Amino acid sequence: MTDKNYMIRVHDGLIRFSLTRFPLRHGFFARTGGRSAAPYASLNTAYATKDPDAPGNRELLFQAFGIDNQSVHILNPCHGDQIVFTDETRRQTNFRNVLIKTDAAFTRTPGTYFLVSTADCIPALFTDVSLSFAGVLHLGWRNLVADFTGKVITALQDHYDVRPDSLRVGIGPLIYPCCYVFKNPMQKEEPFWQPFLCYQGDGNYAIDLASAFKAQLMGRGILAENISETRLCTGCQNNVFFSCYKEGYVSGRFPTVVGLQPADYP
Repeated sequence: MTDKNYMIRVHDGLIRFSLTRFPLRHGFFARTGGRSAAPYASLNTAYATKDPDAPGNRELLFQAFGIDNQSVHILNPCHGDQIVFTDETRRQTNFRNVLIKTDAAFTRTPGTYFLVSTADCIPALFTDVSLSFAGVLHLGWRNLVADFTGKVITALQDHYDVRPDSLRVGIGPLIYPCCYVFKNPMQKEEPFWQPFLCYQGDGNYAIDLASAFKAQLMGRGILAENISETRLCTGCQNNVFFSCYKEGYVSGRFPTVVGLQPADYP
């Protein structure tokens, strides 16, 4: 099954959405097919959770996606600005590492993967036109306003000597302004957010995380044609993806996986 922006495949009962125009092997996985009970039902893969089945769900995911014998770095994001570069001298098979309080991670080691779990925040994938590296970025409204995007792009230039106009970015499912509405949100006091707020009446504002992120990317020199997006809303499709906005903070987080393998890798 395909859409102009993404394709859908099933791996041992787990549903994977992948961008048609992002060239690395990756997936944004639906919330179904896991082992967790409510309020985490069912494929909750978040590292920091009281869900006892989350570790088993992660291993279930790795097996279904065929990366159980690959190196996987698991991000534990905190809406902060820590960036990790995990460039090993050689690929370590069946290696698991948790990157505590890390909101972005990158590698140039082939066969290395990243996992980040989200529910409304932006999961963004990064590489360049040469597929010389792979990485993932977690963004909420707080590190957006702090321009974590710009810090990441600068770090990529410094560490990998890549030009912004060579970068490729893939944006996964997140909450869009159709659902992300608050009464008198604190964002309305932030000058940064003014272009990305839409007044809905009666003190309510819709917040456009995706447009804010894309504006930051293009403002740093990334070409619009190198940005791809599922345009799947976690609020509209809460039956498919977890959403903190819809369910509350005590809920599951769905997995995003990306690795330094081409998209057509078996």
